[in-house]
Amino acid sequence: MDIFLKNLLMKSLVNQAESKLLILKQNDFKEINNDCQTNGLCCRKKIKREQVDENQYCLEGGQRIKQQEEEQKEQDVGINKYIYDMNKILKEQQEDLLLEYRLENSIQYIDGETLVKAMKSPDLIIYDCRYQYEFQGGHIKGAVNLNHSTNLFDELFCVQGQSKKIVVLYCEFSIKRSLEKYFEIRKLDRSMNQYPKLTYNNLYLLSDGYSKFYQNFSHFCNGFYISMNDPQYEQQLDQEQQKRIILKHKNNYRKSLAV
Repeated sequence: MDIFLKNLLMKSLVNQAESKLLILKQNDFKEINNDCQTNGLCCRKKIKREQVDENQYCLEGGQRIKQQEEEQKEQDVGINKYIYDMNKILKEQQEDLLLEYRLENSIQYIDGETLVKAMKSPDLIIYDCRYQYEFQGGHIKGAVNLNHSTNLFDELFCVQGQSKKIVVLYCEFSIKRSLEKYFEIRKLDRSMNQYPKLTYNNLYLLSDGYSKFYQNFSHFCNGFYISMNDPQYEQQLDQEQQKRIILKHKNNYRKSLAV
């Protein structure tokens, strides 16, 4: 009997212990399950947030690329329009050139025959760029002496309606003095207009200068031909060259003050 009671008591204790163990296991499983659910939700939230951030980044990147493409298109349109306008102006300038010329080193040269034909035009201006004693000795008919003391701005750019004028420059051989004046006029013209527009599009240099023109067309000249280095005018040459040097120094000094 005692043994039976002991066994029964032991069995009851074992059952209680098993029940408690089962409850503990169930509680542990519930906590683990809850943790998994919570952690799973956090993971899902994290994954979803990362996906949203990645999608937002891709969207913003796409918008930036699209904006850059639109800006590039606008720039291309502007550049193409600028090129078109420049080509149009240059083409119009070519069409406005009234004399047959030879282009060399950006200089428009004409020959004596072309000048003779142009002398009938009321818009023709001929500038003799030699020294005064040379000019007084003889020059092309209608020419004006444009020497180193002439103010080019006052001479050429203070008068309205000059855009249709035909300007021809020459010196003895058209290789130094008239060439310098050609570039001075062009530089001044550029500074007063927006590129590539010019006031004096029809600016020309007489090829081979007065020496050859006088040789072939002396009947279109007043007077004779005096060379710059003529021994009879040695003193006048020295005076003219001194004046030229002094004037250049003055101009350079003015430019240095303006900088």
